[in-house]
Amino acid sequence: MKTGMRMLAVAVSLLMLMTGPLAPIAFAQQPPPPQPLPRPEPISSSRSSDAAAYNVGAGIANVFYIPGKCVLCVAGVASGVLIMLFTVGSAPRPAAYFAREGCGGRWYLVGDDLRPEADIRAFDWERDGTIKF
Repeated sequence: MKTGMRMLAVAVSLLMLMTGPLAPIAFAQQPPPPQPLPRPEPISSSRSSDAAAYNVGAGIANVFYIPGKCVLCVAGVASGVLIMLFTVGSAPRPAAYFAREGCGGRWYLVGDDLRPEADIRAFDWERDGTIKF
């Protein structure tokens, strides 16, 4: 048993000695700093009509979004109350998480919530419009 422990100690010591001289090389390979975000473009007259269309769409979507949010909030609060009842008050954090999940966030939509982001693409071929196999 002593021999096994000694061999393990020697192996760990050798590994630590080997990583000592190589540590500066490992730290030298840091990723480059992130690029600054591009400035948003000012809204031109052609985009202002788009903004109006998105605002109208958000108003129509709010007809369904706000009642749906109310249903989720009531369901979250009811789940939290049930958790508190079943655990006899010993799990307040999970109960609060259920209520916060349904009732948290903004309760209405605006036009910018519906506008697609131009920089986000699901596939590589969407960037330049060509399909590469």
